[in-house]
Amino acid sequence: MKFTDIEHFDKLSELESFSKTAIFFNVSQPTISFAIQRLENEMKKTLINRNRSHGGISLTEAGKVFEKHAKKILQEVVAAHEEIDRMNQPTIEFGLPQIIGNYYLPKLVKHFVGNPFFQNVATNEAGSNLLLGALKNHRLDLAIISSVEPVKIEGLETIEIDRKKYSIVVNKDNPLAKQKKVSFEDLADEKFVSLKEGNVHPIAFRKLEETYNVYPKIIYETPDINILKKMIAEKTGIGFIAEIAVEKQDNLATLELSNEKVPEFIISFVYKKDLQIPGIKRIVEELRNNSVFDQDR
Repeated sequence: MKFTDIEHFDKLSELESFSKTAIFFNVSQPTISFAIQRLENEMKKTLINRNRSHGGISLTEAGKVFEKHAKKILQEVVAAHEEIDRMNQPTIEFGLPQIIGNYYLPKLVKHFVGNPFFQNVATNEAGSNLLLGALKNHRLDLAIISSVEPVKIEGLETIEIDRKKYSIVVNKDNPLAKQKKVSFEDLADEKFVSLKEGNVHPIAFRKLEETYNVYPKIIYETPDINILKKMIAEKTGIGFIAEIAVEKQDNLATLELSNEKVPEFIISFVYKKDLQIPGIKRIVEELRNNSVFDQDR
């Protein structure tokens, strides 16, 4: 059984005309007739009723059964082509830190679905500093990362998306929770819990320490932002966290740092310069202009 014969039968059953079907496939009318004859010989049944007076056709009962299965066959072949095409596409290694991924990934997914470039994406979750290192070493193709300074690295294209503040985060029963602002100097004797190295938070915290010559004690480090917030909720310590990471359901209090020189949480789309990403500007603009960070959480 020839695949083209099935295609010709399916289109003929739709158009109900040998001449129109021949025009559609840009072949002669006898080509369509021979295709139907081969199928009927294979099935040992008449599939088409030919109305010679009107030039049209109708399906026999056997033809209706065959039509149902023919459509499934054609759909499966199309699906097979798509799957094999995806296998032939190189895997795009995409880096996304946990904090940023929590808020940007839902918006990115719709672009992945509609953009052939993103049909074969492998997501790598790690801290921004580790992801930046992977980009430098060509182990990643692109990433959305945070930094304390604009990313300027040879061979990498950077598009800044947004800038957010860091906050001091405490349990709501902590006396500090009564304040809206606090200076970093007033926190010298506080015990902090922090994200581990590899994330941008420790870099920002050290920068703050060096700027104001204040070095609070860090009693515990974790790579997981959710664990960190739970530790703050359980009064293990207080935290220095990007404001976007704290949500209403965390039931934590956030305080603005009153100091003038507080590092910013800079969010950027970073990718290899030789990587041609269809629709990259549109994707970034949507993330920038309709950021989920701006929603009331």
